[in-house]
Amino acid sequence: MPFFSIVTPVYNPPADALLKCIKSMRKQTFTDWEWCVVDDQSTDKHVQRILQRAMAKDSRIRVAIRETNGGIVEASQDALDMAAGEFVGLLDHDDALAPEALAKVAATLLANPDADYVYTDEDKINSEGQHYGPFTKPPFDLVRLRGQNYCCHFSVFRKTLLNDIGGFRPGFDGSQDYDLILRAIERARSVIHIPEVLYHWRVVPGSTSGDSMAKPYAYEAGQRAIEQHFDRVGIKAEVAKLQPGSYSHTFTQIPSSPLVSIVIPTTGVKSRVWGASVRMIEHLVANIVEMTTYDNYEIVVIDNPHAHPGYTVPFDQLDDSSRCRISVVGLTEPAGFSEMCNIGFDHARGETIIFMDENSKVTTPAWIEQFLGQMIDPQVGIVGPMILMDDGRIESSGISLHSTPHRIGWGNSSRDPGIWGNSAVARIVSGVTDTCFAVKRSVFRDLGGFSPEFQHHGADLDFCCKARSLEYRIVWTPTVRVIHFGRHRLSIFDDPEDLLVLTRRWKSYMDSEQYSLVGRDRTR
Repeated sequence: MPFFSIVTPVYNPPADALLKCIKSMRKQTFTDWEWCVVDDQSTDKHVQRILQRAMAKDSRIRVAIRETNGGIVEASQDALDMAAGEFVGLLDHDDALAPEALAKVAATLLANPDADYVYTDEDKINSEGQHYGPFTKPPFDLVRLRGQNYCCHFSVFRKTLLNDIGGFRPGFDGSQDYDLILRAIERARSVIHIPEVLYHWRVVPGSTSGDSMAKPYAYEAGQRAIEQHFDRVGIKAEVAKLQPGSYSHTFTQIPSSPLVSIVIPTTGVKSRVWGASVRMIEHLVANIVEMTTYDNYEIVVIDNPHAHPGYTVPFDQLDDSSRCRISVVGLTEPAGFSEMCNIGFDHARGETIIFMDENSKVTTPAWIEQFLGQMIDPQVGIVGPMILMDDGRIESSGISLHSTPHRIGWGNSSRDPGIWGNSAVARIVSGVTDTCFAVKRSVFRDLGGFSPEFQHHGADLDFCCKARSLEYRIVWTPTVRVIHFGRHRLSIFDDPEDLLVLTRRWKSYMDSEQYSLVGRDRTR
């Protein structure tokens, strides 16, 4: 069985909170642990009295008192230097562990002998002792971690890993654990998530648990931690602050400039766009040519002339250099959207394929760069953007398969970050919509393209489920924004037969939804 060292820096916690923290340690059902506590010269007299009494009652509690106040990083490192355990857990001086926390972590480590980092779900405790705000986290998601320290509490590391990376680093006060986690996962053999609330984050005055802007310096330190992470892994990206505790990252340089094929099926439909009647395929192609900053791309238009007899797709409004990027494939037989996408793939030459609904518009100049940046990770196979309605509201921040498949964030303001930042932070999702998404050529071949069994909707979700079954990751990013014109629905399926086909194929995925449930309370 593992031996745990729990490390806790202490500085002027409320007496009641400190006593409850001590009580939570002593009530652990797993008993093979030591608690390394470092008091950073607390000025409140009750602190040292409480710690001395605790140490006298329990020999597993070890207390050191710094000679000078050095801040949370120095106190944390002092506590880490005291640790003799094989695994190290981080506990704040005013928080509490669930009684079975160490037992659950121990069982997970025994079942996963190569695990170097384990994190759990968490909730908050108010001044009345009531638990609220459970944060049910996804399996390990590096994409999300680059925008938010969602792992946070309870974090347990293999001690040799912490030794290898040098422990806590000066200059990251307030986000020292974020910096530590980012450096740890870069070298960890395996990262494991325990989907149970085993840590209770107490809301006290001055704590970020109750006020995310209580420590603005921590917000700055978090940004530096992400920036340095990208530097270490050799990715050129720019990090910006969003709401407190959340960050965006945009890729500024792609290692190579592969050919990208943009496949657009068209029926030649005309619609009203903000009061003007436009031919949608012409409107989208002109938008792509005018907006796109990436240079190495082609546009493959799949034309279904049976949908618009007598109309020929023209691009006379474009100059010669733009027209030479475009090829039009005319169909001899009627075809649905998914079949047209498959035909488009056969005519596309790019290493990455972007499928687009003609009833859409790109609003992000470096949109292709952001798709390619996420695909630097070889395990990422599909990337989708934020889809907006034509009135600016969110149509989709990714797709949830939970219960009836639906669009995450549907109808919310585009400025609404969503629960736990679900509409603000790039992350792994269960699915994305065929309004627009990018896929690697090799992945499309592995998946066998879009299934023809769906009459109206669902082929995109089926495609995503096939990707997940082959362990490809699907990323949603808010750094690319696409407006979708037309009818907007929360539900995806109009035809119950299409939903039945998807359910028959992928019921196990829909029942074990992982990525779109972030922030939900699984106990309800």
